[in-house]
Amino acid sequence: MATGIESSAPMPAILRIGLGMYAMDKRSFQNETTFQVTMHLVRKMMAAKLITEKEYRNFEQAMIRQYQPFSGDLYT
Repeated sequence: MATGIESSAPMPAILRIGLGMYAMDKRSFQNETTFQVTMHLVRKMMAAKLITEKEYRNFEQAMIRQYQPFSGDLYT
């Protein structure tokens, strides 16, 4: 019976086989983080009925243009 050998060495969480690798530079990371936090707050504003869905969508598009987030295309 074979036993597994475990390692405490850091391992990537995603297999790299067949995937295009994307390394974020500091600026891209800051843009992504700012976009995500901003949109989270704006979603809360919409849920609280402080803004309409149309205002939300217009704001979201403006933020995508400004920050060009990596994930922006995934959610819109």
